[in-house]
Amino acid sequence: MSQLHQLAAIVFTDIVGYTAMMEEDEVVAVENINRFRQTIETSVAGHNGTIIQYYGDGCLLLFNSSVNAVFFAKLLQKDFSVSPQLPVRIGIHMGDVLLKEGNVFGDVVNIAARIQALAPPGCIYISETVHENTKNKKEIKSHFIKQELLKNVKSPVGIYEIPTVSTEVNFPLSLAPVKNYFTVPANSIAVLPFLNMSNDPEQEYFGEGMAEEIINSLTHLQDLKVAGRMSTFQFKGKNESIKEIGGMLGVNSILEGSIRKQGNRLRITAQLINVDDGFHLWSEKYDREMNDIFAIQDEIALSITENLKLALLQKDRDKITKSHTQNTEAYELYLKGRFHLNRRGASIPASIQYFQKAIDIDPDFALAYAGYADGNLVLANYGLVPPKLVMSRAKQAAEKAIQLDPSLPEGYCSLGFYYTLIEWNWREAKKNFLRSLELNPRYTQAHSWYGWNYATIVEGKFDEGEKHGEILVKLEPLSAYFHGTYALILCTVG
Repeated sequence: MSQLHQLAAIVFTDIVGYTAMMEEDEVVAVENINRFRQTIETSVAGHNGTIIQYYGDGCLLLFNSSVNAVFFAKLLQKDFSVSPQLPVRIGIHMGDVLLKEGNVFGDVVNIAARIQALAPPGCIYISETVHENTKNKKEIKSHFIKQELLKNVKSPVGIYEIPTVSTEVNFPLSLAPVKNYFTVPANSIAVLPFLNMSNDPEQEYFGEGMAEEIINSLTHLQDLKVAGRMSTFQFKGKNESIKEIGGMLGVNSILEGSIRKQGNRLRITAQLINVDDGFHLWSEKYDREMNDIFAIQDEIALSITENLKLALLQKDRDKITKSHTQNTEAYELYLKGRFHLNRRGASIPASIQYFQKAIDIDPDFALAYAGYADGNLVLANYGLVPPKLVMSRAKQAAEKAIQLDPSLPEGYCSLGFYYTLIEWNWREAKKNFLRSLELNPRYTQAHSWYGWNYATIVEGKFDEGEKHGEILVKLEPLSAYFHGTYALILCTVG
């Protein structure tokens, strides 16, 4: 029984959407898979490669070097880009493998398979190891995509793309159906939650918080449509393609990234992707200290505006780069507070504690006061505590937020909800809600509380409530919570 260890490049490749092809036309599907296999068999020997195994619509191959593997992959994609186009994706990784009775074993095989599964149709994705082995070859160009924590792999893997003729091909949408209910504005973006690469689930709040902060800063730009947090966060941990996400959210660009936080050290990657072709408009990697987190967020937000070619007035630039605290510890506690408050239910008391700790560290942190007010008000609104227990501290916190920073919409929205929920002071409620919406017409929480709790329930102005419900679902097209709010308004109107 012969077995051998050796260094090898592993290539996984498959046809995207083959099952759909079979359902649509079996004859064409069989022709496609025959062409797929014949092309591989014709090319593999010339690049010192070996076919290890065919599996359904895919193939596992072994090469003696990363360079040979990449040249083979590029040749495949060139052939498959010629009409009739064949949507094939390829993943490559290199390392030590075990050859035994014609089969190949090892982590390298697993990683190559995972990388291939991430690649869009027509693309070649390679690991950082392969990138390092090929970057000095003039004929091979690659660019960084992202750091990815792959299933059953302990450490994150750097993913790079090899540009090919195939990446410029627009494959039939039937291979990845997307139903687009939107007219996509020329300047539009969705910011996905940053992937937690810290191998510590307790750090999950940081990736979500950073994405939310970037969303909040970009919503101040009138010429840019920004998908809401609740909608974009629906894709966390999912495998939808960039094109699918863009279609469902009605945007033409997507920002995604990852964060690895260890102690005071940060490694952050960010990439801005064009939805139509999947190409990167911009990407960057930051290796910094925690104290640089505010500068990093500013750099990412400004890079987005530059690459989307948005003209910024100075007041726009000031809003984007405005920091609400310089204390990183207070900022982390605030992000934890928002993380727990967004989850509602049993997480609300924890959010209040985090907001209070942030206030204790930085008594001038306006957003922390607004968060503290919201936490207490939501707690009372859900009937988890009697309103009398929270009314004074909620009102004081909301007023303090406004006093510290009257340009923020959050404090006015909190105060408007307080007057609606607890004091029944309709005049003050309406005044504060409208001020909040004036400061940020895209602030969804204000549209929700004003449209449902005040305009519909208090004033009985059903047309006004419906208007804000419509705005809600446009800003948050995939949010079950806000669709539910809109439904309540419509039921009342009916």
